[in-house]
Amino acid sequence: MFKRANKITALLVAAASIMSVVPAMAATKLGTKDGTIEDAVAFKDGKYLYQGYRTEGDDTGLYYNAGDKDKKLDSADTIDPTYGKYDNNEVAALDGSNEYLVDLNKGTISDDDTVSDYQSTALTKLQNKLDKTDRYGKNLGSARNYSFDPIQDNRFGDVWYAYSATTQSGATVTDTTYNTTSGAVSYSGYTNQSGAYIDCSKNANIYVYNGYKMVKLENLGDSDTYQASSTTSAQVTLDSIQYVRTLGQDKDYIYRVVKVHVTGAKFVDAVSAAKDGITDSETLYYVQKISKAQGDTEKDAYLPKTTESYLIGKYLGDGDVSDAYGCLVTNSEVGAAGTLTYIVDGSIYTTFRENSEKVKTTRVDLKTSTKLEVNGSSSNKVDGHVAIKNGDKDQKVEGDSSWFKSYAVDVNGNVWAIKDGEILESTKLGDFKTVYTTDRSFDSLDVYDENSLIAWQNGGDAYTTVTEGTKQAQDDASTIVNPTPAKVGWDKQADGTWNFYDATGAKVANNWVNVGGAWYFLKADGVMATGWQQVGGTWYYLNGSGAMATGWVNDNGTWYYLQSSGAMATGWLNDNGTWYYLNASGAMLANTTVDGYVLGASGAWIK
Repeated sequence: MFKRANKITALLVAAASIMSVVPAMAATKLGTKDGTIEDAVAFKDGKYLYQGYRTEGDDTGLYYNAGDKDKKLDSADTIDPTYGKYDNNEVAALDGSNEYLVDLNKGTISDDDTVSDYQSTALTKLQNKLDKTDRYGKNLGSARNYSFDPIQDNRFGDVWYAYSATTQSGATVTDTTYNTTSGAVSYSGYTNQSGAYIDCSKNANIYVYNGYKMVKLENLGDSDTYQASSTTSAQVTLDSIQYVRTLGQDKDYIYRVVKVHVTGAKFVDAVSAAKDGITDSETLYYVQKISKAQGDTEKDAYLPKTTESYLIGKYLGDGDVSDAYGCLVTNSEVGAAGTLTYIVDGSIYTTFRENSEKVKTTRVDLKTSTKLEVNGSSSNKVDGHVAIKNGDKDQKVEGDSSWFKSYAVDVNGNVWAIKDGEILESTKLGDFKTVYTTDRSFDSLDVYDENSLIAWQNGGDAYTTVTEGTKQAQDDASTIVNPTPAKVGWDKQADGTWNFYDATGAKVANNWVNVGGAWYFLKADGVMATGWQQVGGTWYYLNGSGAMATGWVNDNGTWYYLQSSGAMATGWLNDNGTWYYLNASGAMLANTTVDGYVLGASGAWIK
C-alpha cells in the first residue's frame, strides 16, 4: 500500500527564473461604477435587475441590464421583497400593490401572469383533482379549507407549493392523518404549477425504537409487535403525522420536517432523558425526503413514489443527531427573516445571520445506518436512520444583525459574503476564499454564480459587477504606472531560511503561494514553513523543500494521510478500496481494534 503513497518533490525557484509565480487564491479586482442601488438580483451570463438609478438625471425605478446597457422597465418600480426570485428566470416586482413579473432572459415585464395568478391557478388545478378522489371526500367543496405556500429559498428553480387540505368540523372523511382541535381532518402534500400533486400524509417509512430494537413502520396506522420473551412483548403504533415545515427541494425531491406520535416508542437514551426530566418518548420528529414523482394511489389520491424518513431528537444516543435536532427543530433561526435553507447533494444547509458580526451556515446529512448508543453504553448500540449535523462555518460580514444583504446563496448552493472590500465564497462548508476585491464601502451583494454577481453600497452611489467591474479595473490599471518591484519570488536569507515576494514586490506572510504547481506556506514572519503547520485550524505537512504534501507521509516512523487539499485526514479513510483508521492526531493505527473493526500490521482493516 505504501508503495502507492504520493512522493512529493519540489524545486525552489529563484527570483530570476522564468517560471510563472501566482499568489495562492489570487482575487480578481472589480472596479466601481457610478449608480445608486437600493436592491438588485443577479442572473446568468452577467445579466441583472436593479432598483434605483444610474445618474442624478435618471428616474428611480427598475432597470434591466443584459451585460451591456440599462433598460428602464415601465410599470413597476420595486423588487417584491416577499417573493423576489421566482421560477427559473423571473423576479416578482411591484408598483404599490400591483404585481408584475420580470423575465430576466428577455428583459420584459408583464402583469398578465403574476405570482398571485400562478398560485391561484395551481390551487384551482389541485382542488379540481382532489375533488375527484375518495380520500379527500368527493365534492366536499367549501367544506374543505386549504393552506397554500410556495417553497422558497431565494434561489431560481422550479416552483412547488406546500398544501394542506382540512375538512371543516362535521365533514366526514373515512380515515385520519392529524386530528385538529376542531375535530377536522387535515392532509398535507405538495403540488407544482400544473397541479401534479403528491399526498404526503400516509407513507412514513419511519424507524422507531421499541425498547429492544429499531423497527420500521411504513404507513400511518401501522403497528409492530416484538416478542422479547415468552412473557414480554413490545408494540408500537404510528398514530399521526403532522407537517411542521418544508426545508427545501432539489431536482427530484422535497425535504420537510414532520412531527409524529408513536404509541409505545421508547427513548434510545432514556438515562439522559430522565436526567432532564423528560418523559414523553412517543412524540418524535423526522426529516422526510419525498420524491416529486407520483407513485401508488390511496383512494384515488396520488402518493409519492418514495418517502424516506430520518429520525432527529435529543435523546438518541448520538451527539451529532442531537445537534441536527437543534438545527432543524428547536433553532429559532429556521424560518426567520434572512434565513436561507436549501439542499446541496442531498444535504440540508441553513445559512443565517448569527449576530451583528457574522453569517453562519450549518449542514445536516441524512444517514441510513448510524450506530446509536442505548442509554449511553458503547457496548449496546442500535442502527438508526437519522439526520446528523455535519459541521458549520461562519464568516464576518458587513452590517448589523438586521442586515441580510451582506450574504447570499448562489444557484449552486455556494455561500457568498462581503466584508472590508472582499467578496468571499464558501463551498459545502469549506473555508471562505476571497474571489473578488472591490470598494471597501460595499455592504450588499446578490450572486447567481461566480461569473455573475452584483455588489453595492446601501445608500451609496457606486456598484460593481463581474463584467463591468473587471473591465473598469483594467481601465483603471492602464492609467497607472507601476514601478518595478525590487524583489519578486524566492529570497534566501543569511540564516538559510526562505522568504517569498509576490508580483508586486510585497513580502508574503501568513499565506499560501503556488510556485510551479506546488503549494508553499509563508509563516507570520514571512519564513517558509516546513514540517507540520496548522493553518486556520487545519493541519498540513510541508516537506523539506517547503512543498505541501498530499497522500501518505511517514514522519518519524508514523504514517499520516494528507488529502488532495493538503489537509490532514482523521477517522476512517478509504484508500483505493482499503480502509484505514487515523486517530485524532492523524496517526495511522495498526495492530489494534477500532469500533469492533480489526486493523492489521499495515493498518488495513482485516475483513
